[in-house]
Order: sequence, then C-alpha cells, then structure tokens
Amino acid sequence: MILAYYAGIAVLIFGGMEFVARLMHKYLMHGILWFIHEDHHREKQTEFEKNDLFGILFAIIAIFLFFFGIDGNYIALSVAIGMASYGVAYFFIHDMIIHDRHLHLRSWGLKHGPFRDLILAHDIHHEEGEGNWGFLFVIKGLDKIPTVKDE
Repeated sequence: MILAYYAGIAVLIFGGMEFVARLMHKYLMHGILWFIHEDHHREKQTEFEKNDLFGILFAIIAIFLFFFGIDGNYIALSVAIGMASYGVAYFFIHDMIIHDRHLHLRSWGLKHGPFRDLILAHDIHHEEGEGNWGFLFVIKGLDKIPTVKDE
C-alpha cells in the first residue's frame, strides 16, 4: 500500500510537470528568458541548442531530489522519479518526434495519430509564436488542435 502511495506521487508529479512546463514556456521562455529559448524557434533545430539548458536545470533539480530520496526521503524520491520520467518523455517525444532532433522520428510520429496531433498542434505554436504552450499533451479546450483528414 505504501508503494502505491509513492508511485501515485510520482505519477502526479509527471502530469503536473506538463503544467509547470506550460507556465514556464508561456511566461518565462517567451518572456524574460527568450534569449535562451529563441534558438528553439529557428526553422532548423540543431543537435544542441541553448534551449536545452531548461532540461538541464530540471535534471539537476531531479538529481538533488534523488540524493534526498536515497537518504530516506521517499517523497523526494517520488518527486525525482516523476520529474525524471517527464524529462525522458520530453526528450523522446518533444525533441526526437516533434522537432526531429537526434534520432529524427518526426516522419514516424506523423504516421501515428496521437503523435501526429501533438506535432501539428506544436507546429501551430512555432508558426504563430503563441498558444499551444504544452510539450507532451494536447489538451482540448486549451490548445488549438488542427483538423487533418486521414489519407
């Protein structure tokens, strides 16, 4: 039972990170920290960009939380697992599938419905420079969702 409690915390943190990321993206990355985020909005992304500093920052926080967790603070460990899991998902989904970085999986993602919707919704953000602030989830009523007919 106690394991389910800590696993639940990790799952809640994973989901909550999307909303932390959305708020950071809208108010900080497109605000005062634009000078770090702007290279992410170039037409062609590179293997490494200044924008990766945001992921590194969250990774450092998760690492510190892991150390507290290893020392017996299981809530900190649960938060670290949730944050790290979100970071791994971000790396694969946002960087590799949406932006075609590293393993270049965008063409694969466009063939699979949920990824295609996420790619197209995120493309709207890059075209308009606003809206669709999320990274891993398309939320109806919050995000602009393009309508595309299956071929």
